[in-house]
Amino acid sequence: MKQILVSCTSSENRVAILEDNKLARIFIERQSTRRLIGSILKGRVSNIIPGMQCAFVDIGTDRDLFLPLSDIQIDSPEDYYSSEDDQDCNDNDDEEHFQDVSKLDPEVLSKISITDVLKNGQEITVQVVKEPIGNKGPRGTTFLTLPGRYLVLMPTSNHVGISRRIEDPIEVARLHEIGTIIKPDNMGFILRTEAEGKSKEQIEQDLLFLLNLWDSVQDEEICSATPSLIHSESSLLLKVVRDHFNSSVDTFLVDSKEEYEKIMSVCKFLPQELKNVIQHTNESIFAKYSIEEEIHKSIDKRAPFPSGGYAIIEETEALISIDVNTGSFLGKSNLEETVFQTNLEAAIEIARQLKLRNLGGIIIIDFIDMISAEHKQEVYQTLVDAVKHDKTKYNIQPISELGILQMTRQRIGRTLSYHLLETCPYCKGNGRITSKDYICNKIHSELRRLCKSRKNTSVVLATCHPEVASILLERDQAKFKQLEEESNTSIFIRGDASFHYEKYRFS
Repeated sequence: MKQILVSCTSSENRVAILEDNKLARIFIERQSTRRLIGSILKGRVSNIIPGMQCAFVDIGTDRDLFLPLSDIQIDSPEDYYSSEDDQDCNDNDDEEHFQDVSKLDPEVLSKISITDVLKNGQEITVQVVKEPIGNKGPRGTTFLTLPGRYLVLMPTSNHVGISRRIEDPIEVARLHEIGTIIKPDNMGFILRTEAEGKSKEQIEQDLLFLLNLWDSVQDEEICSATPSLIHSESSLLLKVVRDHFNSSVDTFLVDSKEEYEKIMSVCKFLPQELKNVIQHTNESIFAKYSIEEEIHKSIDKRAPFPSGGYAIIEETEALISIDVNTGSFLGKSNLEETVFQTNLEAAIEIARQLKLRNLGGIIIIDFIDMISAEHKQEVYQTLVDAVKHDKTKYNIQPISELGILQMTRQRIGRTLSYHLLETCPYCKGNGRITSKDYICNKIHSELRRLCKSRKNTSVVLATCHPEVASILLERDQAKFKQLEEESNTSIFIRGDASFHYEKYRFS
């Protein structure tokens, strides 16, 4: 059972996707935030780094775009490129579609220098494939793609691919024949999973739409200044229709009449039984389905399991670390079985959380130590099976002797925490603040220096948070009395609730 719930306000649109009544994905698009991924831009090479075989391109944003040599289309013979097998093409139905299927052959790549391909100041058209993360700017490619409902057009490639998720060899052969017949000269495309079972006419109609779109992109490229945006990806709601709405969806509710009408205009070519699934409602959808509560849980570090165990999920710039704990789960027979059951639950829930939170990059999972090699293998296989429902690329290694599992998940777009959390202005992202004992010692040390430096009798007032002031007045009273006698200074401590724990002031 799959449900799509759309909640719209004047400032943002949110889409929740439920699978079997559990929140599987949440997408957020704010009107004030410009989304870069998928955008095609006209830029200018600002810097070339031969030692890294990459260039940086000014695309008119705060940070220049990173462009590695492997993502640069080179006007060279076809044998410079290594194409994957027809069926071995990535089709991230749940995500973006801006990855090329042809790369420079590794042997050729080692013989070419970035300085042979690009020059400083050169104009170049690029497409953003990764959003900026932390201090890193966006990443781009010159292998441009335009995603449609049934196929992804690749105007700079000359290859027909079929999604690896289509497994029926008869269907693969049928789609390959259709693709060969309708393929434009000097262009390529990937037939997406949604093309399975579709007629030649339906697929060709999608192709014609993308070809017209490509013509408009080229016209915009000619007329535009440098740097400038020449094509932006579809809005969130249109992408949801394109990438997620199919016959497996039982419910599609929209709480905005205006957005509902936009969606229906896009869906006018779909079968009537599919269009009937889309409904407008005046109800508060997220409240009715308890989505707000689920969103709040999804940004908590602690992810609970049904039995009482839990995982602690920590996001850092370098990697994602996940620690599994038994929590309140006591088991029924012995410790090994308790640990095994907790780890099995963890594997299933972690797969869900990675997709829900859109976490990517290097991921380290510290499972609870298991003695049995069979148990380790079963937990590993459970995780592998669980992530099959997530169409993002994974690379999962078996559990090590230390109980550690290393894996990667393709990083696409921004994490859920990026949309919902801000860096704490006090702890600056550390997640913890200085202890009150440390602050008290720091105040005493600075007061001592201040009082000793005064030549005349004076009065000093120290203002700080009330809880810190309480410790100073009760526990450290003798210290201050001694300091007053040594420095001939009167010291007063005052608590102020408007002060942060770490803040204090002398006057």
